[in-house]
Amino acid sequence: MAYLLVMGGLALSVFFSLGWVLVSVARWAGRRLPGGRGASPRQKARRAPNRPKAAAKSAPKASAKATPKAAKESSRATKAKPKAPSEPWRLTRWLARRRSSLPLGLLALLLYGGSRLAEYGMAFRPHEAPGEFHRLVSSLGWASAVLLTVAAVNLLAAWRCRE
Repeated sequence: MAYLLVMGGLALSVFFSLGWVLVSVARWAGRRLPGGRGASPRQKARRAPNRPKAAAKSAPKASAKATPKAAKESSRATKAKPKAPSEPWRLTRWLARRRSSLPLGLLALLLYGGSRLAEYGMAFRPHEAPGEFHRLVSSLGWASAVLLTVAAVNLLAAWRCRE
C-alpha cells in the first residue's frame, strides 16, 4: 500500500509538471501568433497614446477678510497632502510575475500528506520502515513549507503591483 501511495504521488507530480509546462508553452505560443490574444500589458501601454493629465485645481486662497486662524488652517491643509505611493521595486515586480510556486507548493503539500499517511501505516507493520524514508518525508514537508512561503510572498508582490 505504501508503495502505491509513494509511486502514485511521484507519477502525479511528474504528470502535473509536464501538464504545467505544456500549458505554459501553449499560452506563450498563443500570444506570439498573429491572431493570438495580443500583446502583453507592457506593450499595450507603450502603444497607447499619451493622454494629457487633467490640470490640478489650485487650492483656494484665503481671502483678505479671513481671520489669521483660518488662513493658518488652510495652509496646514495644503501642506498635509498624502504622499503618492512609491513605485514597486524591480524585485517585487519580478516576484509578482512568477506564479508557479503556489501550484508546486500545493502539490508538494499533497505529496507530503500522502507520504505521511504511508509512514503512519508503516508503523503498524511488523517490519521496520527504512530511516531514509523518514528523512524523505520530513524533507518533503520542509520543501512544501518553503514553496508555500514563497507563494505567499508572490501573492503579496502581486497585490503590491496591482494596477
